[in-house]
Amino acid sequence: MKIDMAEVEDLLGEDPHMLLVDVRTRAEFDEGHIPGAGNMAVDDICDCLYDEAIAERGLDGIAHARGMELSDASVIVLYCRSGQRSARAVEHMEALGYMNVYDAGGIGGWHGEVVTSAQERAEKLLKADKAAVAAARKTGHARGHGHDRACSCGHAED
Repeated sequence: MKIDMAEVEDLLGEDPHMLLVDVRTRAEFDEGHIPGAGNMAVDDICDCLYDEAIAERGLDGIAHARGMELSDASVIVLYCRSGQRSARAVEHMEALGYMNVYDAGGIGGWHGEVVTSAQERAEKLLKADKAAVAAARKTGHARGHGHDRACSCGHAED
């Protein structure tokens, strides 16, 4: 089923269980993709002969990275560069029994921010560093961990 990018933008804000999948190659994905999207190339999808294989090959991992479980009720939105690969992947997934899979077409229709994989990794590291600093301030420990176990800093265990 076809969906336009404006609807995708709305769904991203409203549906925490939506899975956004870029079906371009890994190199294309790394160069720039929609924030929060996962990557599973169209060839990996279309090589699968049954629905569970698609989940095992990549959709489960994409869902887990978003903190969710893939289920029959999950809305899956696919996109690519021009819309040809996403249309092919949606057609294949529907033939295997997927019900809530949508083709958003090409990334050129996306009007929001596009990020590189390097930017996303840097943002994750920055968030982890901020969390460690916040934990250090909370516990008063330079390493930023709680004292649920003995450590060599001289503080008592909890």
